[in-house]
Amino acid sequence: MITEFLSLLCLGLSLGFEDEKKNETLTRPYLSALPSPVVERGGNVILRCQGHCQNVTFMLGKLQDSGYRQEQRSAGHAAEFFLNYLEPKDSGTYFCAYKAMDSQEWSEKSEHLQLEVTDDHDKRRGPPEEKAATGSTIAAICSCLSILILFLSIFFINKCTQDGPSHEEESTKRASHSQVPQQEATDSPDLERISVSAERLPESELC
Repeated sequence: MITEFLSLLCLGLSLGFEDEKKNETLTRPYLSALPSPVVERGGNVILRCQGHCQNVTFMLGKLQDSGYRQEQRSAGHAAEFFLNYLEPKDSGTYFCAYKAMDSQEWSEKSEHLQLEVTDDHDKRRGPPEEKAATGSTIAAICSCLSILILFLSIFFINKCTQDGPSHEEESTKRASHSQVPQQEATDSPDLERISVSAERLPESELC
């Protein structure tokens, strides 16, 4: 009776030691997103769970949905979960774990991976910081153009004002020069007539 009890005790201790050893070997896996954890709406992503043992079953879960669960057996150290045609509702926090095929105990969960599915409409609008920066740039360009146009207008107005009197003076001088020859031309026939009449008068009349 005592012998049987000791045999059962030793068997239980050995089984417990083996289970504990299995749990110790199942270290925490690593979860990554390929090519990026930020995906456009309708795009695809691969969530890769990397473990430390071969011939295991990998599990992918979602923190916000307790009913979400994908399992995949792998002969290697990793498994890849393909998520296709993603929608914004697929965004969330994902994790993975693995277990030996002949065991029911899962390893420790991996660190959480935040997957973000962006909407095309939100992407076209852009973040508020980007829109604010664009608006400031446009306002600065408009201000510079307004100042440049103002300076050019002042420059041309001053130039026209300075050139105006000079043109008027030149036209006045031209008019005065044209009038002098005309007066000389009109006065010259009268002088010729006076000289001719003086020559024809008798000498008595001249005295």
